[in-house]
Amino acid sequence: MTVYDANFDAFEYRAAHLGYDRMSSEYLRFIFNGIKWPDPAWRLFNKQDSAGRDAWFYECQRRKIPFLHISSTTKYCTVHWDHISLDSEYDQMVRKSGDGDMGQILFRTYQLIAAGVEPKSFFEGSAFVGNVTGLSESSARQIANSLALRLFPGNVQSALAA
Repeated sequence: MTVYDANFDAFEYRAAHLGYDRMSSEYLRFIFNGIKWPDPAWRLFNKQDSAGRDAWFYECQRRKIPFLHISSTTKYCTVHWDHISLDSEYDQMVRKSGDGDMGQILFRTYQLIAAGVEPKSFFEGSAFVGNVTGLSESSARQIANSLALRLFPGNVQSALAA
């Protein structure tokens, strides 16, 4: 599985420090988020596309990855995650990780990406299931990428050790 993570805030800070216009870096953010990455760990669906979401669920189950997707409406996006597509061994690994640490990591990830950018957003969830509502598509994509990195079964232990 290939997941790409980019820290646009750090890039924009460094570019501004070097004298570049902040608006030009927003173009890079737009281009990066528009690239069709191979083997995505999540998918973007229109809120009404239940057949597409169902097909993605079965694909997640086949690939043994968390069921992670973005639902889009005309104004806002919602990032959803659920471990229903994984076997119970993964649930036990997360439970044994210690007092909900993964849930806190996911919440902090959301805060770092959405702080000051997404005033109408709301995080509701745990390490096993949840959603972030009221996001722009750009922020939803960044959050989905970051959550995919943290929720992928091979990365759970390393995320908790950090």
